[in-house]
Amino acid sequence: MADHGKAVFGLCMRELHDRGLAEDVTQQVFLEAYRDLDRFQQRSSVRTWLFGIAYHRCLDAHKRKQRRLRRVESDESVVAACEDPGTGPHQRLEDAERRAALEACLAQLPLEVRATVLTRFHTGATYEELAHEFAASADALQARVARALVALRRCMESKGWTGAGE
Repeated sequence: MADHGKAVFGLCMRELHDRGLAEDVTQQVFLEAYRDLDRFQQRSSVRTWLFGIAYHRCLDAHKRKQRRLRRVESDESVVAACEDPGTGPHQRLEDAERRAALEACLAQLPLEVRATVLTRFHTGATYEELAHEFAASADALQARVARALVALRRCMESKGWTGAGE
């Protein structure tokens, strides 16, 4: 948990947009990993394996949340913005605006596509490593990520963010 806890929590936050739920799912991920450690076949890195567990637990949590929302109307909580104390207020504002735009664009992607993109770039895992975790071929995952990146770029451009430095 010391090595991968923050990364797993970050994935859960991006998927669930609810700090409390993300904390619960993160804890569940590590409990499951500990319980199933003897079944870990080392076909991927531990980090990728944990992200695969997290992805599936986020899907489960998302489904539970959708069922609850159908029964009871509730307010969505917003992802807490983290400030870098080393930057000035204008840079923090610009960074927060860019982050919000990217979060909005990511939210437009289907859940499986979003999870694939985030897992790929958070872990640096190869598509072959991800194939086992996502039950899809490496070629299919690579195509999924490529299409998602094009969609994300278009979305960011539509929000006024062009190029890497803007």
